[in-house]
Amino acid sequence: MTQELYRIDGILWDNSISPKPFCPVHKMEMDAWTFDDEIPATYDHVKCAECTEAYPIPRDFDDEQIYVRRKIKSRALKDIRVLNIDDEAVPIAEFKASSKKNKKFFVTGVLTESKVGQRLIIYAGERGKNRKTQIFVEPEIKRIAFDQRDLHPTDVFTEIQATFADGSSTSMKRKKIKD
Repeated sequence: MTQELYRIDGILWDNSISPKPFCPVHKMEMDAWTFDDEIPATYDHVKCAECTEAYPIPRDFDDEQIYVRRKIKSRALKDIRVLNIDDEAVPIAEFKASSKKNKKFFVTGVLTESKVGQRLIIYAGERGKNRKTQIFVEPEIKRIAFDQRDLHPTDVFTEIQATFADGSSTSMKRKKIKD
């Protein structure tokens, strides 16, 4: 029988509907236990029959089982990708780049799926300052736009190069204005 055990609060637990504690030394199932003889008893320890060691648990036994079940479930879900259906765009890819000559600037891109199709959002600007631009590229509707609340792209970029699906490329450079 192959079974996974999870170490939570120093005790091994199985992944059943009502998780059972196992001794960290003997891997033997342990029972709820208490030092208190009050009725009703609060089971705040688990005890191994093999080594008679009593391990404290931070909650009452029933509450600890609920906590352990939730903790195991959260560990299984931690690496799952979340798609936000409520918003207009769902991220499907992300890339980051920085200037090789100067670490002063950043460029980040996020490819999303929106109501109108794929959208590429490019964020670029100067690190540590609230000076950035956002460029939106929506190839399916042949639209390029920028966020007017941020800097105009020409205030951030001096050159933009694009490579197309057929392998051809083009670039645009901002001309220097002579004083």
